[in-house]
Amino acid sequence: MRYKVNVGDLQNGMYVTELDRPWVGTPFMFQGFLIETNEELEQLKSLCDFVVVDETQSKIAVGSVGNPVNNNAATSKVDDAAKLSMQPAGRSPNADASVQEYIGQMLASAKAGGAIDIKALQKIVTRLVQQSVNHNLMMQMSNLRNRQDRNAGHSLNTAILAIAFGKHLGQSEERLHLLGLGAILHDIGKTRIPHEVLNKPGKLNEEEFAVIKRHPNEGYEMLMASNNVPDEVLNMVRHHHERVDGSGYPNGLKGNDVPLSVGIVSLADAFETLTTDNLYQPALTPVQALQRLRTTGTESFGKDLLQDFMRFMGLYPIGSVVKLSSGDIAVVFSADPKTRMRPLIMLVRDEKGIEIRPHRLVNLAVLPESKLSISDIVNPTKYSIDTAVLFEKELAR
Repeated sequence: MRYKVNVGDLQNGMYVTELDRPWVGTPFMFQGFLIETNEELEQLKSLCDFVVVDETQSKIAVGSVGNPVNNNAATSKVDDAAKLSMQPAGRSPNADASVQEYIGQMLASAKAGGAIDIKALQKIVTRLVQQSVNHNLMMQMSNLRNRQDRNAGHSLNTAILAIAFGKHLGQSEERLHLLGLGAILHDIGKTRIPHEVLNKPGKLNEEEFAVIKRHPNEGYEMLMASNNVPDEVLNMVRHHHERVDGSGYPNGLKGNDVPLSVGIVSLADAFETLTTDNLYQPALTPVQALQRLRTTGTESFGKDLLQDFMRFMGLYPIGSVVKLSSGDIAVVFSADPKTRMRPLIMLVRDEKGIEIRPHRLVNLAVLPESKLSISDIVNPTKYSIDTAVLFEKELAR
């Protein structure tokens, strides 16, 4: 049941599905989100007179403070903002371009020798930091994939992960801005790498890998020429392939010489790379990627930081595909840190493997475990589930 609720009666735990105004121009990326912070409450109160709340997806009762609305009315879960159409104000060409498209344009311009608009990128980062109050929204966004421009999508998703992980670690807002900017720009030097090397399918030979290894210094030099990039961001760009065991490049830094900010961006970069199809290997599931990092990453990233990242991602990372005690197949859609074992899931296949339409959200945290629980983590390819496409379709509804 959905209810029209005056903003003065909103509470944490209510699931907002509609505003009384267009979503574009608000700080909310998803048209359909659980109110989890007082900051979100204040934002809603400052922007709206009333909203529509879905009681079935809320954690608390709603009927006593709202009036029922037509449940047959079409409501989408997300709006243009969730499609990453968060345009930095006042930037030039193509004001309707999404953030990923803008980053792609920035990379193309840099490749052609054009200037990098750091102020525009800082506005993008500001919007991402504003959204970092909601871990679930950030992680849902990181499941999107830009198939047309893999490099732009990788830059943005690395920034989303770095900011969210930094937030988890208690980094200040100022440092979150630096992390976001460093993550967006971390691979800018690849625009100076020849196309035939950068996009070569299969394994690189020793000479080609040496060319690839130039990109951190290339990026550092490009940004130095901009004269307005913070030193810490420059260090993230130059050192994001350094590893605490000294095995990284370009300088072979070791131990405490690898700053925390570099470690955060490096881990976000590694996880995003592992979970995305690329020229070297097909995408791993989030759980497989965490297992890979747990097995091979302790020496590279340091035991403590890697354990923090595992705790940050949780047992069932958003985007994981799980099998339920009922036999149904679901995708993990969001999770409350207090109930990580009982996340919000989206049902996508029944026990016979037939697609469930429309996809239905179920909050396991409010159900008895004896009624429904997660029995296993499964490989999405076994059930012909492309989680990136799934999230994209949900965003388009």
